[in-house]
Amino acid sequence: MLDLKHGRYLGVSNAVSTSLFGHIEGWPAPSEPAEAAAAQDTQRAALQSLVAQGLLTEAQVAPMSTNALEMAGASIHEGPPAASGFPSMRRSLQFASSVALAGWCLRFCSLQTIARSITAHRERLCTPGSESLEAMRPALLAYETLRPFVFTAREKCLLDSLALVMFLAKDGLLPRWVIGVRTGPFGAHSWVQCGTTVLNDQHEYVRQFRPILVV
Repeated sequence: MLDLKHGRYLGVSNAVSTSLFGHIEGWPAPSEPAEAAAAQDTQRAALQSLVAQGLLTEAQVAPMSTNALEMAGASIHEGPPAASGFPSMRRSLQFASSVALAGWCLRFCSLQTIARSITAHRERLCTPGSESLEAMRPALLAYETLRPFVFTAREKCLLDSLALVMFLAKDGLLPRWVIGVRTGPFGAHSWVQCGTTVLNDQHEYVRQFRPILVV
């Protein structure tokens, strides 16, 4: 589970996971129904702990909307590189302001606030052409040209993804910001995706992670 308010992840054991079915709206059913019935003490302790941490509530609240994400099947990097000169001054300033804003948001805002802000921005600006991959390509080329002067995408995946989303939004383009996780061992990663195409990573790599947040 991703705690958006506090920017942390929480994993639960198999026993806890199966015990929570029927008590949390939308929680998946265990493969063996008998397992849930045999774990009342585990269930009670787990529920109390999650409520105490603010991850569960008994109140009726409006949940954040969830978005379906198609499985990544391609990377924007595939194919021969496009020829391009150094980005224009406008693009350079657009890049600098996007990185600065993304960095400020990550330092001073919760992931919950960031996710809700991006969601509201999408709702205001979404048009038939706002999710066009072809329309994004020129801006993506400029972004990728400028990024190595500031940071590397793999080392700063969350900053890179938020900065890219903000960079494209300045052109009215709205890809999806994704956070995914994997277990055994645990790992987390963030990327940007348009349809089945990953915009700032290799699709083979991001498919190792199960999307847990799609904005």
